[in-house]
Amino acid sequence: MTSGVLTTSFPRWPNDFAGCFVEDDVRARAARGASLEVIAAGPAGTSAGPPVTSTARTTSARPDLLPHIRVTRLQLPSGAQRGGPAPLFFGQGAPEALEASGAAGWVQAALFWAALCHEVRARAPRWSDIVAHWLVPSALAARVAAPWLPLTAYAHSGDVALLERLPGGASVARLLARETRELVFASADLHRRFARLCGFAAGSVGAAARQDPRRAARNHRRAVTGDAQSRHLNLLSVGRLVPIKGFDILLRALARLGAGREHAAGVGGRNTFRLVILGDGPERTRLQDTARRLDVDLVMPGTVGRDEVARWMSTADLYVQPSRRLKNGRTEGLPVATLEALSAGLPAIVSRTGGLAELAESQGVTLFESEDVTGLAFQLARFS
Repeated sequence: MTSGVLTTSFPRWPNDFAGCFVEDDVRARAARGASLEVIAAGPAGTSAGPPVTSTARTTSARPDLLPHIRVTRLQLPSGAQRGGPAPLFFGQGAPEALEASGAAGWVQAALFWAALCHEVRARAPRWSDIVAHWLVPSALAARVAAPWLPLTAYAHSGDVALLERLPGGASVARLLARETRELVFASADLHRRFARLCGFAAGSVGAAARQDPRRAARNHRRAVTGDAQSRHLNLLSVGRLVPIKGFDILLRALARLGAGREHAAGVGGRNTFRLVILGDGPERTRLQDTARRLDVDLVMPGTVGRDEVARWMSTADLYVQPSRRLKNGRTEGLPVATLEALSAGLPAIVSRTGGLAELAESQGVTLFESEDVTGLAFQLARFS
């Protein structure tokens, strides 16, 4: 028999960083002998017709995957040529796209969910079980379209925040809690929030949803001394360029640290930071303008492949994840890039928010209070 895998994000090409943790899970299941059919979101179409009216179904070309892993993508027209909403699952990501697109974005989301339900109904007779990444829309589609199949569902962050805000979100949470064989949360914070939402504890924080940051796969262990001639420390951060990632906080902290060094000129000659942010999104121009205004040395290579992320990590001295809690209550789950940096042996400074707050300092992590620019600058100064 075959397992169905439902997800909004699955790597579109080899080494695509977006959704890489879903691919890792799929590959691990395949290595144990499972056959899998993955149904994922595809990039937006370019139809010149009315925006957001239908879905198209395409088979993904991923020859690098094992033969018993098949990927089908559900493609929604974005309506970009007619002033429609941006595609939900690429670029800035679904939570930000829904915030920005208004009613049209929610229509697009409803159409994707309906298409997902249709695919599940058609394929369920040959499936033995379903694995869903993200509670909404994936796990909900599994329960509505094939309620008899065993379901393993993974909650990553934005899905729990969406249920907290949706009318009827508590009812959906209770349905999923009662009708899901295994419910796995990326962090204890998400687990607690989901329990508050549905009124009782359900599921667990499981190893399948997160990597162990103590696993030193590449064992970086590089001394934080900087280049002998340039006296730069290479500072790295990875993520979509959206407000929740808090990159503006990091820029302001580096600027504050630089101002403090004016008084230390000639006294020990501290290192300075060169900041590299890997990723793209709607905040790119604003972050570049802020860096120029604050005189921060910022490099933004854009979106790069997973192997390229690993290469940047191998040359970095320090990793920073300055994520914030948004006004709507949404926080990070536990970003994969942070875990991979720790696995590479990089020291990391992360904000005390969401799942990041659960990373113990004994694992090579230094915590600072979310949005505390002075506190982050203080922790950065310790490495300079």
